[in-house]
Amino acid sequence: MPTDQPTSILNQKTPNALLRGGPGRAGEVADRYCRADEAASTLKLRNGNCYDHFRVEPDRIVDGQGRSLRLFTWSHRTYVAE
Repeated sequence: MPTDQPTSILNQKTPNALLRGGPGRAGEVADRYCRADEAASTLKLRNGNCYDHFRVEPDRIVDGQGRSLRLFTWSHRTYVAE
């Protein structure tokens, strides 16, 4: 999946990834569970008028709620061009 396109990761029910760090939807810092393509090394998620970018942590799996999850950490934020 190209990294220049927004990733639609919330269209399936079972999370397989944990997003860690960065500002959350209301400005808070929080872990978020989501569904991500197994081949994805980066995620780009719409957050209001900006995009939050996350990078996969190689060789790191977090066990969350009894599931094995891929860990993505926040790397930076970009803004939507007007």
